[in-house]
Amino acid sequence: MDSKDEEKRIAMALARRAYLYGAFHVVFGDGVHEASAAQLFGENTAGALAWLAGKVAADEGLSEKSVGLSLRTMTECVAEAVACVGEHSEGDAVSKATAAMEEDFPKLFQVPGDSYVRPWESPYTSTDGMLFRGSTLDVRSFYHQAGFRLQTEQHFPDDHVSAMMDFMARMSQCVYEAYADGRDEDAAKTLRTQSDFLRNHVLTWVDAFADEVIRKDIRAYYAAFAGAMAAFAHVDAAHVEKLAAELSAE
Repeated sequence: MDSKDEEKRIAMALARRAYLYGAFHVVFGDGVHEASAAQLFGENTAGALAWLAGKVAADEGLSEKSVGLSLRTMTECVAEAVACVGEHSEGDAVSKATAAMEEDFPKLFQVPGDSYVRPWESPYTSTDGMLFRGSTLDVRSFYHQAGFRLQTEQHFPDDHVSAMMDFMARMSQCVYEAYADGRDEDAAKTLRTQSDFLRNHVLTWVDAFADEVIRKDIRAYYAAFAGAMAAFAHVDAAHVEKLAAELSAE
């Protein structure tokens, strides 16, 4: 592969990272609505998920790894997301999926009940299962160091899954722009920050979160995206340090 092809490969990978993190931010931030459904079930998402499926398949250590206790492998989780997007990419199918996801979102992520799934890190990683624990403050520290601050800070836990995905999407966009501008060392530095965040605050609970969504989401729209999000976090964590090293060496 010549240098131009290699640059194109890296740029495309960086763009897809930013896109996927942004898509997961939308899905788990306020649910899927008419304004976001066309994008979510469109060609860009389909292409990004197909790329993710290829990454999972190429990594023998991850392809057969189960997500949480669901017994679904990462290969299966990504395949379900690919199928979900493919089956709802046009007309009435998009409207059907949107209506279902609008209805299911509050039951899954907002209103405590039989279907409720906690969307914050601290209940999964603290001994007492409560919000606003030490992990929440450490997440906030990562945000602040990167110049990122929640509008609802002090009133809403910083370790919400959507906020984390938004942070990773913004940082991924910064990496992409730095690489496009020829600032490889800046891109590598940001990638290493993302690697630390993934290890300390995403991989610590994303499997358990996805497992809960898979178990409780009867219509399985959010389950498909939750499984894909968990798989993507593992794939990204496995390759981001390698990519940072490549950029530092150039």
